[in-house]
Amino acid sequence: MTTQTHIKTVYEMLKEREINPAGEFDSAGRWYAANDDLINVRTPSRAWPYSQMVACRTRKYVKKVAEKFNCETVEDLIAHV
Repeated sequence: MTTQTHIKTVYEMLKEREINPAGEFDSAGRWYAANDDLINVRTPSRAWPYSQMVACRTRKYVKKVAEKFNCETVEDLIAHV
């Protein structure tokens, strides 16, 4: 499989909620991404608590993760998403 195929596979898994991006919730219920350096989106707020989670479910994000961590398999990519 090619890297593009891996990216598409993991993107589809995120989209279908089979896997979740790495991150954590704060006490107010806002979700913060573990790899926030790879996304360019507003900081979570009361009005938009999942802004970073939505950004971490995009194909663009998965591609950046694959490039940053030099992922060569689907399992490797899932581990870093």
